[in-house]
Amino acid sequence: MAVRSLPWTLGLCALVVPLHAALARRGADGKVWIEARDGALASRSLEGFELASLEAAGAISVRVEGCAEPAPPGAPESRASVALVGGDRLVAAVRGGEGDRLELELAGGVPLAIDVGELLALEFRREGAAAFSAPPRGDRLYWVRPTGFDTLDGTLEGFAADGVQFDSVLGSRTFPWPEVAALFVEPLEDPRPLPERAVLLDLADGGRISGGLARWDASGLALALDAQRTLVFPSGAVREVTAGDGSVAFLSAIEPALVREGWEEGGDLGLRWPWQRDRSVTGTPLSAGGRAWSRGLGVHAPSRLEYELAGSWTSLRGAVAIDDSVRLLAYKGSVEFSIFLDGASEPAWRSGRVRGGEAPVALPALAIGCKRRIALVVDIDERSFV
Repeated sequence: MAVRSLPWTLGLCALVVPLHAALARRGADGKVWIEARDGALASRSLEGFELASLEAAGAISVRVEGCAEPAPPGAPESRASVALVGGDRLVAAVRGGEGDRLELELAGGVPLAIDVGELLALEFRREGAAAFSAPPRGDRLYWVRPTGFDTLDGTLEGFAADGVQFDSVLGSRTFPWPEVAALFVEPLEDPRPLPERAVLLDLADGGRISGGLARWDASGLALALDAQRTLVFPSGAVREVTAGDGSVAFLSAIEPALVREGWEEGGDLGLRWPWQRDRSVTGTPLSAGGRAWSRGLGVHAPSRLEYELAGSWTSLRGAVAIDDSVRLLAYKGSVEFSIFLDGASEPAWRSGRVRGGEAPVALPALAIGCKRRIALVVDIDERSFV
């Protein structure tokens, strides 16, 4: 069996004042970190970097740091969060559409046309927008009105340059793009099959898309979605590329079997911070040691997350830290991270004292072959209160 790992970056945010990731909009120079299947890390300058495939480099991931990010796509009012069938999600400017085709623009000016069968949700960042939700059946459109949003259930008929064609209790009509707050589409097709050499691409703006790595050179990273569509992203738009062949999985993509958060009943005065997937507990991007992280778990100490592994993984890798959102605070926190395997009373790994503002503590490749359950525990460091 190929080596399998579960990279884990646990970003802890003990307090709530956000601080933007320090990697945003750095200079043009950058470098890549290449993680081999045995866990070894090597860095190279982005200038002159070329990659035909992860397999050829013996890598499971390549991470970009210190490269200037391209400007966000389009005007703010045209930008939307786009969820696709199969789990991909994008930040895109809507450029219109025709019939079953929706035209998008991604960071760096990358154009993308998707078919209605690929779309799950389209949510614009409208002022006063609340939590929108999909209907149990059929399609749903949230219509911007002077006093809020109206919910219209019905059938998406297609796209036009000036709006969405939707049939509801109001009849069949075109809703102009500025009047669309969100659109949810009932999935009609199975996820598209991925090409060979499948990779998972995390973008610097928080988007995530999968496909085949066609090439990566001075012109950018070329990602093949299918035989007809290849997207070329500037390297500054790339955060990380990871093998999508099943040899790597992220704990943040797995549902925990057990979650325990906060102190004993009454000890937290009713204040609870639910764990977050790929975000800090305040909902901001994970950032630690001045680096932004695309993947990870955001928790508030004390916490315990347990995962069922079914004995099918060989190693766990990653790093732990207190989220950089505490850097603006006088008290930055102090915690200890531990990992327990199969209910053992003693941890398989313990971080020691970790303070807010410090660089992430790397987790040595932890052998978990044949282990069926793993527990990630974060405790308040009692010495902080002495």
